[in-house]
Amino acid sequence: MAHTIDDIELSPEERRYRDYMQKGDDFMKISIYRSAKEWYTKAQELNHKQELISTKLEHCNRLIQDEKKKIIVIVLVIAIGALALIFL
Repeated sequence: MAHTIDDIELSPEERRYRDYMQKGDDFMKISIYRSAKEWYTKAQELNHKQELISTKLEHCNRLIQDEKKKIIVIVLVIAIGALALIFL
């Protein structure tokens, strides 16, 4: 990976922040929301750009809740299907 002038001028803490945010963004792109949330939380611990991180964490939380709802629906459909097979 090539380093830019911006990378050279960043403090170690700023580099970690940028790295954590990039990892969070990468996980969001592939719909792995819990991992994205973990990286955004690490970035938040560095106290940078709180509003941006808060927005990203809220988005992750919404998507995680949506996933949970979908899983519940799938489980219910499978359970009903299994019961139907048993009693038919």
